[in-house]
Amino acid sequence: MKTTLSSRERMVLAIDHEEADHVPLTLHPFGWNPPRGLESDDAFERVTKFLAFGLDDTVAVNPPSRHHPDVTTRSRRTAPPGEPYPLLHKEYETPEGTMRQVARQTEDWPHGDDVPVTSDHNIPRSTKFLVESEADVEKLPYLFCSPDKAQLVAFREEGRATQRFAQEQGVMIEGSCGGFGDYAAWFMGLENLMMAMYDRPAFVHRLLDTILEWEMRGLGILLDCGVADMVVHRGWYECSDFWSPHLYREFIAPRLARKIQVAHEAGVRFGYIMSTGIMPLLDVFRELDFDVLIHVDPVQGGVDLARLRESIGDRISVWGAMNGPVTLTQGSRDDIRDAVTHAVSTLAPGGGLVLEPADCLTEDIPAKNVLTLVERWREIATYPIQV
Repeated sequence: MKTTLSSRERMVLAIDHEEADHVPLTLHPFGWNPPRGLESDDAFERVTKFLAFGLDDTVAVNPPSRHHPDVTTRSRRTAPPGEPYPLLHKEYETPEGTMRQVARQTEDWPHGDDVPVTSDHNIPRSTKFLVESEADVEKLPYLFCSPDKAQLVAFREEGRATQRFAQEQGVMIEGSCGGFGDYAAWFMGLENLMMAMYDRPAFVHRLLDTILEWEMRGLGILLDCGVADMVVHRGWYECSDFWSPHLYREFIAPRLARKIQVAHEAGVRFGYIMSTGIMPLLDVFRELDFDVLIHVDPVQGGVDLARLRESIGDRISVWGAMNGPVTLTQGSRDDIRDAVTHAVSTLAPGGGLVLEPADCLTEDIPAKNVLTLVERWREIATYPIQV
């Protein structure tokens, strides 16, 4: 495949709806066992090897946060009669009182004897969530305080080092700017959160505003650092599987719009992660007018790529457009090649596509299937697209 641009230049053109030399292809490894020669121990090594293989990649920076200095924690493990699993208890003693969370330590619990504040594993395993009442919302800011001077200095140093590497390698820098819907789900559990939207909407608004306050602070720190090409808001739990379009407009969209505006005023692109429940929200996405929708999945996410292109494709670019866990694990060679062909032919003409098997590569995906993806991409993804 002919390469005339740096990975950063190519990615920026795709996100800005312009044709580059070819469609960018990125991979998001998550426990994946790569083929020989692509193994890596850290992000910088991964980027170097992926670029040498002809792929595109990014590096990331994440603004710091911390508990309030007066917060103390206590943990214990119990085995109550009748419980199938041990229970892990964690308490946070704040100046406003105690916060508690309890989770079942199932066989697949990945956190040892600890219960993190934020983890997808908390949602189905918790018997008591961190936030249940107005009083808990009062205490919550003590767990997400402004970074101290030493953290800020370290973050700026990390940002400069990341920028030097990104300039040397010619790659984009992403900055994480939170995801208040995801945090709310971690703090309350999805069922509790969905019930509260109807029964206690003022409470949910207050919780989301509390989370948004520290996310805006982190976004400010990130933008002040001045190294990110794009900031990314995670919205896995903000999809229409959990928030109807009406509720999304009420609770999510106005707050997301604030973050998008601040990023755009700083001249930084805005990426929004959502892999399922996308289609009912397309009209709202068009109004929000962020830059790129990340981890778009036509299989498990049920995304109609043609409808997506017709509805928002002139304003919002797509990052993803094929499936990883099903297509690359269970699909035949022809299935994989057809998925690449469909994504590229539907979304790539005119720019606007960053191809990626959404939303990650896991350990059960055979390396040979990823190589089949890469093979087909190399055959058809050079501009002008002719499939």
